[in-house]
Amino acid sequence: MGVVPYDNQSSIAFMHRYRVFNGYRNYQSHSRYFPAGAYKTTHGGGHDTLLTKNYSSADYESFKVFELRTKYFIHPRIELNVFASVVNNKSKADLVKLSYTGLGDPHFFVGYHIIRPKPEADLRMRWIVGAGVKLPSGNYYAKDENDMRLPFLMQPGTGSVDYFFYTTYMIAYKMVGLSTTTNYKLNGKNFYKEQIGNSFTNFASLFFRYKKKNWMFMASINSYYERTSGLYIHNVLQTGTEMNELMCGLGMDVYYKNIGLSIGAQRTVHQHNQSGELRSVGRFLVSLSYNFNQRKYLFKGKKEDAQ
Repeated sequence: MGVVPYDNQSSIAFMHRYRVFNGYRNYQSHSRYFPAGAYKTTHGGGHDTLLTKNYSSADYESFKVFELRTKYFIHPRIELNVFASVVNNKSKADLVKLSYTGLGDPHFFVGYHIIRPKPEADLRMRWIVGAGVKLPSGNYYAKDENDMRLPFLMQPGTGSVDYFFYTTYMIAYKMVGLSTTTNYKLNGKNFYKEQIGNSFTNFASLFFRYKKKNWMFMASINSYYERTSGLYIHNVLQTGTEMNELMCGLGMDVYYKNIGLSIGAQRTVHQHNQSGELRSVGRFLVSLSYNFNQRKYLFKGKKEDAQ
């Protein structure tokens, strides 16, 4: 939901995200982005618990998302967004392997552009505020081959109605800029009385742009912070599910006319976890987008808005 060169245009994008946890605190000194089996889709026997007895470097939890994102401006300052996804979650603990692929929960939200930059100005600012809802249409009752329900964190859906609020601010001078997006999420309970604690996230990016005819290149240094108390079941916090971590990394966006390719990778530089818990390693993403040259809107704005 950050600011991109075509942030004032309707668009459609396909994004893939990957996140992995590997290596036990106080038991291993190194963690890997791609532990054996974490990325490649494999299938193994199921189990109703992820308790670990042997702290093996082969253990992991990985989360892959294949997401279709659409954005449509109904007004020069108002955008509507829909995210729909397919999720693949995997884990290995001791000799127990879990893997499940299914529909994730869709997101619907609206953003309002309070400040819009003037075209071709040296100093450019944009400020967006928005709110949305995540609906529980994803599968949250998936079972293993033994007809036992998979643990909550392995489910592609959550089964809860969640609400979120966000704000994005960008300031740039000529080809250098700073963008930051802050999101706060209110999470509900599902049928099994499971609930993720309310979460706070922030994504910040320092970027440099270079344009040559129909080509545009954006290199960035970015950070991502996430905080939630963890998973509650029947109002009891589950040990080892807290998220309090900071990631830093690099990104590169390449645009040719209206087509964009984005690649980014981040490494966890700080996290709070207890001895014997899997450590967060990092994440990466890649997306392909098409941005429309929108000239007409469902609702007309002022003359300066349409520019």
